[in-house]
Amino acid sequence: MPLMPLMIDISKKHIVVVGGGRVAERRIKTLMTYSKDIHVISPTVTEQLQQLIEYSDIKWSEKTFEAKDVQYADLIVVATNDDATNQCVLQSKPSHAMINMASEAMTGDVIFPSIFQRGKLTISISTNGASPGLTAQLLEEFNQRFDRDYETYVDFLYECRQRIKRSELSSLKQKRFLKEILADDYLSHHKQREVRNWLDSVI
Repeated sequence: MPLMPLMIDISKKHIVVVGGGRVAERRIKTLMTYSKDIHVISPTVTEQLQQLIEYSDIKWSEKTFEAKDVQYADLIVVATNDDATNQCVLQSKPSHAMINMASEAMTGDVIFPSIFQRGKLTISISTNGASPGLTAQLLEEFNQRFDRDYETYVDFLYECRQRIKRSELSSLKQKRFLKEILADDYLSHHKQREVRNWLDSVI
């Protein structure tokens, strides 16, 4: 099944995670970056997940799964080691909701990619289960290619784009400028200061 990569705002979506083990814990740690409306359905949870629940907005229903638990869910994550429960959740999924099946990724319609972030730069990687080892290798390559200074650089690019759009420069000159600052020279904080000073003079 072909899966199209998307960047989705889930900040106001209701997320239900069925399961309280290590896999559920990993999924929830990822989801917490993007949403606060997370509801865990599980008789038990890991010690670390218990701590996350105590010190965050995550809700926990300490019970076995029932179909009504996902009635209003926008995104469902199924992360139990019980096949019968997993199938029950899948069959209970409302038509409007999307679902991630942790143990059988291609059974659902959402997968969790590996995520690399440097501030506003986000890179997601997935081999659709073909090779987790390759995914880890690519993440390490990105980690070496884009060090922590890259976060500042991406912020600089964002600032320049916003400011140059407000300038009176022609569209052609704006495009040339935005292309020029993609050069590696502008990773330098000194060069970034020079550009900011120039922008101050033209805007």
